[in-house]
Amino acid sequence: MQRKDIETKLGKINFAYRKGNPLVVCLNGFGSFDTAQSFSKVIEALPSEYGYVAPDYLNSGFSGKSLKDYTVTDEATELARIINDFKAEKVIILAHSIGGVYAMQIKDKINNLKAFVGIEPTTREVILNPPKDPAYTEKNKNIEKLQEKIKVDLRELFTPEENKKFWTTTEQNAKKFDEKDNLNAQAAYENDSFWKDATRISDKTPSVLITEKYRENEYKRSEYASNNSKSKVITLGDSHYIHFEYPKQIAEIVEEVTTF
Repeated sequence: MQRKDIETKLGKINFAYRKGNPLVVCLNGFGSFDTAQSFSKVIEALPSEYGYVAPDYLNSGFSGKSLKDYTVTDEATELARIINDFKAEKVIILAHSIGGVYAMQIKDKINNLKAFVGIEPTTREVILNPPKDPAYTEKNKNIEKLQEKIKVDLRELFTPEENKKFWTTTEQNAKKFDEKDNLNAQAAYENDSFWKDATRISDKTPSVLITEKYRENEYKRSEYASNNSKSKVITLGDSHYIHFEYPKQIAEIVEEVTTF
């Protein structure tokens, strides 16, 4: 793994990468986790000739503090420049959670997008008009249990040394940012145009969505579902962090979409 810092007008963006083709763009969820560490086991399971780029958002991971007010759209423009500099012949977006919002802002700015793979990408519906289904209510009641499950899944995913490094890195990175930085990151997400428009994944783009069973219908009607014949919704796992539970299966899905 190589790392690089890019100075932008918004602040310093750090990304881990490996050159190769196709290029898998890993987009993280919201929080302190470093993107490359979060997707490390998925990346390890990909063929060695595959490249990847795993950027950390501003105010998180190895990236720096934001220098000015910004939105996800603003940051996505900078990320698209980084991605296009790799000059990949095929690009696959692999986005988890809030990474889906970044993906929606990046999709028309990057060259040679081949497919989109979403791991429970954040939908407008779940934020603006949450489903009243009891399964959603029950899931929200058990946030503490879900957080404990993340720790259990990581212990199973990583060796003891890798697990220790993951949490040490996460804690060290989190200490760089104060409450103002966290609020700036939250504002970038909340104030983005994504919530007010009707942008969808193009029907030209195969879209594979990976979700827990109870959210299957939400994703079938979501902005991430395209009418491409290769698009589909796959139910897998029982945690929002499905890539911590099933990294090899997700790597296989990424490999599959490169053949579309």
